[in-house]
Amino acid sequence: MENESLKLLQAPPQERLTAWLSEIYGKPVEVVERQLLRHRDLSYVERIRLADAIPESLIYKVVLPPWDIEQDLHERILIPEVSSSARLYLSGFYKGSTALFLEDLGTGALMDEQSSEAAVRLGADLAKLHRAFTYRIAEIQDQGILRRLPPQLYVSVARELTAHIRQAALCTAPELAAVTELASVIADALADEPISLVHGDLYAENVLINCGKVFIIDWSWFTIIGAPIMDLATLTMNHPKNGCFQNRRDEVIEAYCGEYSRPLAQVHERLPYAEALSRLLLLQWLIERRSRGIMGTTIGPVDTVIPVVVRELGSKLSLLSA
Repeated sequence: MENESLKLLQAPPQERLTAWLSEIYGKPVEVVERQLLRHRDLSYVERIRLADAIPESLIYKVVLPPWDIEQDLHERILIPEVSSSARLYLSGFYKGSTALFLEDLGTGALMDEQSSEAAVRLGADLAKLHRAFTYRIAEIQDQGILRRLPPQLYVSVARELTAHIRQAALCTAPELAAVTELASVIADALADEPISLVHGDLYAENVLINCGKVFIIDWSWFTIIGAPIMDLATLTMNHPKNGCFQNRRDEVIEAYCGEYSRPLAQVHERLPYAEALSRLLLLQWLIERRSRGIMGTTIGPVDTVIPVVVRELGSKLSLLSA
């Protein structure tokens, strides 16, 4: 259930939707069903079914900044055949919001999937994605769309975050010092990791199985240029968004390492540090919201969630330093 305190994004009016659909199909089309999939403060997502049209359904997504980076990702960076992402049919604008019409990849979320075959396929496909984009990093960086977060920047990012939190008096000095120290520990552990395109929010709920193929959805603000092992960490960690698929953790990791030709023991050793990095990115998102005056999240008020995440990071420092 979404946090009811959030001011939910309002979708554009029906006449605007009708005009966009006519542009996609080259003719007026009849909408026979609109299924609401998600409704939050920065995003609104529907599945739209149409009569006498091919494709017969679309994912209709409306987003506000900074979530509108998804348009640039789909138009300028993601290659569906390589990134296993949905195809973008049209993007449009309405009063500060961005509308995206994406390929409908169905409802087969991986978090409900427990087959070994799906786990092996995903591990191998994710390795291929990361390896392919490793060779395009210079090109992607030149476009200036995505944030760079290589290991050498972890400490400076942590210092920026803790300075904001200190100014807001949300945590104690020792708690904030632990965050910066953790960033240093993570940076040392991941110093020689390859740099590639990182989804950044890659949990099993953001992976779909359609016609035997794996598709990754919801590329967004969390997408960065950084250490791709973070994607493997979020996908295989113990987290509600991974559902029962986390039972296939070992098979995903083994398939990933086999395809990427990485030592299995090394990857297992580094995954806890990559998990901690994913939580640092969550803290960065909370601070981003706060700096924009968005004081709520789907899991509670920003100023309540930030101290919880800071303490979690402190606990991770204790475990990783033991």
